[in-house]
Amino acid sequence: MEFRPHISLNVTDLEASVRFYRAAFAAEPTKHYADYANFRLEEPALHLALVAQPGPVRARSGDEHFGIEMFDAGQLALWQSRAKAAGLPMRTENAVTCCYAVGDKFWLTDPDGNDWEFWVRTDEAAAMHGEGESRPQEQTCCAPAPAALSTQQTCCG
Repeated sequence: MEFRPHISLNVTDLEASVRFYRAAFAAEPTKHYADYANFRLEEPALHLALVAQPGPVRARSGDEHFGIEMFDAGQLALWQSRAKAAGLPMRTENAVTCCYAVGDKFWLTDPDGNDWEFWVRTDEAAAMHGEGESRPQEQTCCAPAPAALSTQQTCCG
């Protein structure tokens, strides 16, 4: 590995976040203290830090999210089955056109409302969105629609 991106998230309930990320990434935290935990992952190459910040969660615009791109459908299926077995609520999208690509994906939302997109690109697309796919005007591609996690959604709408 030549590099590992770093993401630091403020979390309101550190233990709930550790449980979520332990299940989502099938890994134990590398460090775990009363006010801080981190996951130094090899797959995906990621250094995720969780910093306890009790109090209200910062306002979100609704279009930001984090994502992990898989390079084949088998990897995506493995990650999705692992998340499902861990009991994590998810949204799935299949053959959805978004951001000039066609892909299959699923979304997880952490305890503080941070959305994570896990996807595999199946084709390129000539448009930002698929024909007939609508989305709220205020929502930017390709953030998940603000709907119940258990429902099927199409990208961005």
